[in-house]
Amino acid sequence: MMLELTEFLIRGALLGAIYGLLAYPVSLLFATTDSVDLAVGAYAVLGASIAFAVGGPTGIVLAVLGTVAVSCVVGVLSMSINRGAPDPLVGVLATFGLATFLDSLVLTIFGKDPMVRQPFDTFWELGQIRVSPQAGINLSVAVVLLLALYVWLYRTPIGRDMRACAASALAATLAGIPVKRISLLTYMAGGLLAGIAGVLILYTTGTNYSAGLGLTIWGFGAAVLFGMTKPLRGFAGGIAIGIVQALSAGYLPGAWATVAPLGFIMIVLAAGRLNVAHVAGGRA
Repeated sequence: MMLELTEFLIRGALLGAIYGLLAYPVSLLFATTDSVDLAVGAYAVLGASIAFAVGGPTGIVLAVLGTVAVSCVVGVLSMSINRGAPDPLVGVLATFGLATFLDSLVLTIFGKDPMVRQPFDTFWELGQIRVSPQAGINLSVAVVLLLALYVWLYRTPIGRDMRACAASALAATLAGIPVKRISLLTYMAGGLLAGIAGVLILYTTGTNYSAGLGLTIWGFGAAVLFGMTKPLRGFAGGIAIGIVQALSAGYLPGAWATVAPLGFIMIVLAAGRLNVAHVAGGRA
C-alpha cells in the first residue's frame, strides 16, 4: 500500500512538471502584460505535431521556431483587438478563438491519429519503482527554464522593463519603454516555452489534435492555483495537479478520476488562495 502510494506520488510529481512548464507562459504573460493567452495548449500541440512529423533534432528546432512564430502572430492580433476593445477580456477571448483555429489547422495538416515518440525502452529503478528517463529529462528542463525565467525577469534590463509594463503601461511609456515591443516579446517567449512543453509531451505521453484545450486548462490551472504572478508558484501548482491526477487515476473510478483534479483546483480557489479579480481585470 505504501509502495503504491509512493509510486503514484512520484509519477504525479513528474507529470506535474510538464503542467508547471505549461504554467510558465501563463504566469509570464500575466506578470508582464496583465493579460492571458488561452492558446498556450494549442501552441504545445502544434509544437508536438511539427516535432513528430519532421523527427529528430531538426523537428525539435522547427517545432520551437514554429510555436514562436505563431505566438508572435497571436500577440499582434490580440494587442490590436485590445486597443479597440473597451474590455481587456475581449482580447483574452480572441486568443481562445485563435486556439480553436490552431487545433483545426493541426487536424488539417497532420491528421487525427495520435502522435507519440518513446525514445527510451529502459527504466530507472528507484527502489521498487520504475521511472522512465524521459520523466527525469522533463523535470530537469522545467527546473532549468524556471531558473532562466527568474534570472530574465529579475536580473536583466529587459525583465525590468517587462515588469514595469505590467505595473503601468502608461508610466512605462512615459519612461521611454517600448511597451508594444515588450508585450510582443512576452507573447513570443510564451510560445517558446509552450513549444518546448509540447515536445516534452510528445516524448512522454503523446498527444493529438484535440488536446490543446485540456493542456490549456491544466497549464492555466497550475498557474492560478497559488497565484499567477510568480513562475515558481505555477511550477508548484503543476506538481500539485499532477499528484492529484495520479492519485485520482489510482484510487478513483473513471469519471471521478477525471473530475477530481478540477475539483481540487476549485476547492483551492474557493479557499481564498487566489484573488479571482486578479484574473478578471486589474491587480489586487
